[in-house]
Amino acid sequence: MVKPIGLGGLLISYGMLIFVFLISYLEKLKVEKDIAISYLRMSVQLFLAGFVLIYVFKLDSPLVNIVIFLFMIFFASRIVVERSGVKLKNAAVFIFISILASSSVVLVVLLFGIIHLKSLNARYFIPLAGMVVGNSMNSTAIGIERFFSKIKDNRERIEDLLGLGALEEEALMFVRRDALKAALLPVLASASGMGVVFLPGMMTGQILSGVVPTQAVFYQIVIVIAICLTVCLSNYLMVKMLSRKLNFYLTSG
Repeated sequence: MVKPIGLGGLLISYGMLIFVFLISYLEKLKVEKDIAISYLRMSVQLFLAGFVLIYVFKLDSPLVNIVIFLFMIFFASRIVVERSGVKLKNAAVFIFISILASSSVVLVVLLFGIIHLKSLNARYFIPLAGMVVGNSMNSTAIGIERFFSKIKDNRERIEDLLGLGALEEEALMFVRRDALKAALLPVLASASGMGVVFLPGMMTGQILSGVVPTQAVFYQIVIVIAICLTVCLSNYLMVKMLSRKLNFYLTSG
């Protein structure tokens, strides 16, 4: 049984942010407003999610679960566009499709092939989908930013390759490769440190709830591999779709 955290403990945790504000103020980082907005937004979203999940778990409707899954991906794609500053029309659509396709395939294998669920159980599906989509969102933001910055920095090289007769697919090969590497590196670095440098969130949560540590390890390994595959697939699909808009990149500022 997990030992509960009371209101006092929650307030103490918020109090720790004072030091973050202090450092930002003293070093003139000018991110105090960003810190306040980010953690206020996080708190509101998490409290709302907590209340909603109580009813979602009780209802346990496959249709509702899928709608929530689609909302996750929709908001994830919007956040990626905001973070990366992409100006390309329909960029959010490309990102939505890439995350939806990759996470759907991986979750089907994870839930029905590995965990052996008989139905789309909300208590399993929603948290696992959140981890898969969330990590894919973070990596896609890195990948798409690298994709555009690489094209901007290598515009002349790409034009030269096209002038020498290279196809669009060939001219952007080094750009796609660099974007995929950038998206995968944080996932690989995180996996390398698990168990020695830190215990990941899912494993820690299961151990605190009383699950046998060896079983928690199994779950953590499975989800980390699932996240890695989703990140790889989503970014691969994304850069492939974005590569078809080469003329836009070369003619835009």
